[in-house]
Amino acid sequence: MMLHSHAQSALEQAMASYKAGEYEKALSSTEIAINQHASPEAIMLHADCLHKLGDYSKALDEYDRAKSNGYAKDDLLINRGICKTSLGLMESARLDLLEYIRRNEDDPRGYYWMGQLEYLNMENKASLRYLDEALWRDSLYADAYYLRAANYADQKKLNLAMEDFQEAYSLDPKMHRAKLNMAIIMLDMGQNRNAMEVLSELKLENIDFTAEVLYYRGEAFYNIHDMEGACGDWVEAAEMGDSDAEYNYRKLCIDKHDKPRFKRRTYFQF
Repeated sequence: MMLHSHAQSALEQAMASYKAGEYEKALSSTEIAINQHASPEAIMLHADCLHKLGDYSKALDEYDRAKSNGYAKDDLLINRGICKTSLGLMESARLDLLEYIRRNEDDPRGYYWMGQLEYLNMENKASLRYLDEALWRDSLYADAYYLRAANYADQKKLNLAMEDFQEAYSLDPKMHRAKLNMAIIMLDMGQNRNAMEVLSELKLENIDFTAEVLYYRGEAFYNIHDMEGACGDWVEAAEMGDSDAEYNYRKLCIDKHDKPRFKRRTYFQF
């Protein structure tokens, strides 16, 4: 009886750490809980921790173990489906996510994750249908606006993409990549000075992709024939490890005998 009480305590600690975003700490606590009492709930939480930490193969094994040990809640379906998507197991993921939707038709998350699966399969029309379903159920779903914008951008529907990236950013001002993508679309639309303004604002934020921001601001400077500004941004981005910026700096700012290397546009990354 005392052993079970300790196990509950370890599981409660794991749950608190998980909710606080302390996934390494939560993982350690779930391992203690499982060693003391391998309940389906402890195994499920262990799987979720591994998933959050990016160990998808081990997480999938634990999701399957949780199910075989009697875990019956529907969050296993959606979390395992997401995990399988990360592993590229698309058809198996589809089965989990569609079953989750069947059981929880009013939950926008199931439709969102099916939208992501279809996006990764390069099925933009199918992805958009699921995202519309998600947004019909939750009109404040920032991630769904972001992913819908990425679909529109891939289809070169830049005005629609811009609207959805703006909506995503207004709903979640910490979604800095939405703001970056707004600037990239401005570049593609020839709005170089507007893009420079947005990128200059973004450079001041606490972000982990400053090199990309500098690269694209350098592109904007280049487009308005300000080589000093372009080279200044490209050399700084190159020092941070951006290979495209380094190429442009060497070819345009040193040799001056070639055209810039423009990055391939990608809009999905958060």
